[in-house]
Amino acid sequence: MESIPHSDVSILIVEDSKTQATMLQHLLESAGYLALVANNGEEALQILAGQRPSLILTDIVMPGMSGYDLCLAIKSDPRTSSIPVILVTQLYDPQDVIQGLECGADNFIIKPYENQYLLSRIEIIIANRFLQQSETMNIGIEVYFAGKRHFITSNRLQILNILLSTYEIAIQKNNELAETKDRLAAQIEQLSETNDTLQKANDDLSYEITERKRIEGALSQANSKLNLLSSITRHDMKNILMAIRGYHDLSIIGNPDPAFKTYLDKETDLFAKLANQIEFTKLYEELGTYGAVWTPLSMVKGIVFPKSQAIDLTITPEALKYEIFADPLIEKVFYNLFENSVRHGGGVTCISLSAEPDGDNLRVCVNDNGSGVTDEEKEQIFMRGYGKNTGLGLFLVREILSITDISITEIGREGEGACFELIIPTDAFRIIPA
Repeated sequence: MESIPHSDVSILIVEDSKTQATMLQHLLESAGYLALVANNGEEALQILAGQRPSLILTDIVMPGMSGYDLCLAIKSDPRTSSIPVILVTQLYDPQDVIQGLECGADNFIIKPYENQYLLSRIEIIIANRFLQQSETMNIGIEVYFAGKRHFITSNRLQILNILLSTYEIAIQKNNELAETKDRLAAQIEQLSETNDTLQKANDDLSYEITERKRIEGALSQANSKLNLLSSITRHDMKNILMAIRGYHDLSIIGNPDPAFKTYLDKETDLFAKLANQIEFTKLYEELGTYGAVWTPLSMVKGIVFPKSQAIDLTITPEALKYEIFADPLIEKVFYNLFENSVRHGGGVTCISLSAEPDGDNLRVCVNDNGSGVTDEEKEQIFMRGYGKNTGLGLFLVREILSITDISITEIGREGEGACFELIIPTDAFRIIPA
């Protein structure tokens, strides 16, 4: 039998989804067919009243008239009963087959479908159309299924097409299940391999954690011994230094020679520096030992200046609202900043502390009315060993602040006083609860 040119075949699409209908129409027209569209069963019957398409492709689940009802109406009308009807559905169970046979459908298409499968199914239905027209005798069969009686009047070719379509769908579903089973087996094997890898990684991690704890324990013990040694050494050095200073003082009393006294004065200065170095080792040893704490900026009010220094300390009301998260030595930070202003500021009489938001951070400034810092010294003053005395004060300040990621720089102008700027990150400051 010669195949019919696609251009001579018209197909009526009955689909309530405009998107699905448009896509299906485009597919059929691309294949050379003439495609008509009805949005529901009633609209399809109106089209059939004036036209006779070669084939009808209808969705089953539609508002109002279902695809089964539409098919039954088409097959009950002598004018349209010979038009092949393909039912398209997302559902599939034996009841669908019975209802399809009961309403006289010629074939099934299960959603989702591949375009080529749909086109091949249409080809088969169109090719068998003339055979179906020659099949004049319908078989009346009463079937009892799923608790209901069904009367089927489809002819032999329709029944054969439905059964073949059903068998083909069953084979397709079985193949899909087999492929799914194979994929699941591969995934299970992959998961098993992944689980083995994770188990090995977990074992390695457990071993590393055990080793780390062992090493941390050894380091903690070693650190305790070093701290003890440092403490004992510091204590002994202080005692020795005190004894040397005693002999030094006796030398000053017993030897009035001016030239010799010059050397003794230098010794006095060196003794002071050595005492500061010993004190510095104690402070540096304590850095980070006790953990950071929340400390209000108002604590600077408790810093006492030497009686010989008449310093006017002011704190802005805004600064009193905040507390910062820092090492417990934070009070030492501000003491060192104030002492630095007094000692090196050149006649400082006023020191102020202010605080204000700076984006997500908090900007805290310590200003004085002294001589300021030269541009060349702005970074050098924070280096260990730099300065007119021990050079440890500002170095220690930066070390203490860095524990909670607080930065400090000198931003003042020479001749207008020093200005130390502290930038407190967003997680290291907060407003004191009322």
